Amino acid sequence: MRGIEDVLSLNEAASRAEVTPERLRQLIEAGQLRGKKIGNSWAILTSDLDLLLGRERLPGRPDERKALESRLRVELRPMSPISISLLPYNQEIRLWFRVDNRSDRFVELDRMWVEVWYPHPVVEGAIVDRFDISPNQFIDTPMFHAWPTDDKAAMMRRAALDLTQFAELQIYVRAYFNTEIGTAAVRTRITRQKGEFPIQLPPLPSDEVKSKQIPG
Repeated sequence: MRGIEDVLSLNEAASRAEVTPERLRQLIEAGQLRGKKIGNSWAILTSDLDLLLGRERLPGRPDERKALESRLRVELRPMSPISISLLPYNQEIRLWFRVDNRSDRFVELDRMWVEVWYPHPVVEGAIVDRFDISPNQFIDTPMFHAWPTDDKAAMMRRAALDLTQFAELQIYVRAYFNTEIGTAAVRTRITRQKGEFPIQLPPLPSDEVKSKQIPG
C-alpha cells in the first residue's frame, strides 16, 4: 500500500522536476507522465515522476554511480554544431552533441532533454534515439531539432539584430544513461556569445540596414 509520501501534487512534482506546473500538465496530457485527476487537482506517484526523470536506479552503490556520472560528458560537437534559421518560411534550430564516455564501463545513452534560450526560453524537446557508447569512446551524432513559434523566432531576430542587447545562447541538457549499476544522469549548461554561432536572418530593408551600420 502506498503512503502519502509517495503521492505528489502537481506543484510538488513540478518543483521536484524543476519545471513549471503548466509544463508538467502538458506531459501528463501527452501521455508521457501518468497522473490521476482528483477534482481540480492532479495526483502523481513519485515513482512515475522519477521514471520520467531517469531517476529509477538500483539500490546502493551511490558513490560508484556518482563516480561514473562524473566521467560522462555532454557538449556541443566541435565541427558545425549549431544551425539556426530564422527565415520566415524556415524557422528551425538544429544542435549536434558530442557525448563522451570516459569511464571503463559500457553505457547506453537512453535520451536527452534539451532547452534552448536566446535570450529567453525559445524551444525545448527530447532526443529519444538510443546510442551505445563503449568504454573510453564518444559519439557525435545525437541531433536536436526544433521549430520555434513565430513569436519566439521574432524575439530571437530582435536579439540578434540589436547591437545594444546582450544575448547569450544558453543550452540546458539533461542526459540519461542506462548502465549496469542503474540509471546515470548528467546535467550541463552550454553557452555561446552573440557572434560565436551562425544565424540565418531575413534581409533587412535598405533603410534599416543603414541605421544598423556600425561606424568604422
